[in-house]
Amino acid sequence: MKDETAGAGKCPFGFGGEARPVTVSTPKPAGAGSAAVAEADGYRHLSTAPGTARDKLPDLLRDPVPEGENGLATGRCLCGKVSFRSNQPFSMVFASHDAVSRKRSGGVALTIMLRAGSTAFAGWDNLVHYQVSEREVSCFCSTCGTPVLTRYLAPDVMSGMISLSAGLLDRTGGLRLAADISHDEKPDFYAFEGERRVINTAELEAMFAGRGR
Repeated sequence: MKDETAGAGKCPFGFGGEARPVTVSTPKPAGAGSAAVAEADGYRHLSTAPGTARDKLPDLLRDPVPEGENGLATGRCLCGKVSFRSNQPFSMVFASHDAVSRKRSGGVALTIMLRAGSTAFAGWDNLVHYQVSEREVSCFCSTCGTPVLTRYLAPDVMSGMISLSAGLLDRTGGLRLAADISHDEKPDFYAFEGERRVINTAELEAMFAGRGR
């Protein structure tokens, strides 16, 4: 399967590259427009979370991102003060069941994994950056409280990656649930159906240990 989450690098969850194949059909990726994206009229905001390298930030825009801009995948928070687009096609949604992800999202965390540099955000300075651990920073809209994304600092294979909340997308056609992450920590009161990969916490840690921290 073509790796649609990690750009030129390998998918941190083992999809694509040397990973074993996942026996599911691949729908048309969301936001796969044919028009080329013009160079964004963006700027780098000076106030960023501590420890954030500028080359691991999204492009930052002055104006809100229109829905479906240039045929790309777009989304926004509840109040609309934070909006974004992905310049990279994707189709895979990941469900994270660990305690931190559930507290951060208010339930199961359904996210899209992308490289920060393949996205563009308007309203970045309206985000609150809360460092959950040495590995990750959660970003929420300071106005409406919507959990927008998580930025990953470690291990090395995750550095520069972000997970976007799938519920913020303007359009969800063509997406599929690719994997249950930390399935062993999932509460009993909900369950998903359909073919997908199941990754337990110990397996996830072993993946990262094998790729360096």
